[in-house]
Amino acid sequence: MKLNLGCGNKKKFGFIGVDSFPCAAADIIADITVRLPFEDCSVDEVWMDNVIEHIHNIPDLMKEIQRISKNGALVTIFTPHFASAASWRDPTHVHHLSYFSMDHFEKKGVQHYTGGGFKVLERRLSFGGLMGNVGRLIFTISPKKYESTWCFIFRPSTLKFVMVVNK
Repeated sequence: MKLNLGCGNKKKFGFIGVDSFPCAAADIIADITVRLPFEDCSVDEVWMDNVIEHIHNIPDLMKEIQRISKNGALVTIFTPHFASAASWRDPTHVHHLSYFSMDHFEKKGVQHYTGGGFKVLERRLSFGGLMGNVGRLIFTISPKKYESTWCFIFRPSTLKFVMVVNK
């Protein structure tokens, strides 16, 4: 089973759409901020496209995803980077995430509140426009330096994370 959590109107072929509101792509209406209506270890893949930034308690959602996912399940997350204007434009965004935000779900020392159980396989930061080329160059040299010094000057757009569930 593959889930498109917070699907909205974005149908994804081969995925079951799950959303809190009746909408075009929703096959199941369920509040994804509470216990998900799926059995333990029943999901092969989770897709969240511009959803996680709307979730008040990201660690609780990730614990639920870890619970319902099989060992080795893939979790793909798209979200605006915290320096992107899109991250701040939408008043329903409650979190503004970094290139390094999903690292917390790998760390043993914080598993008591994050739940852990994930490994980041891939992360990508997208840039646009001519100035994006400068940002991309600085980012390539040092992602940490880029985020701490240059990201609000040479603005990025979207973050993509691909994670694997480790049980």
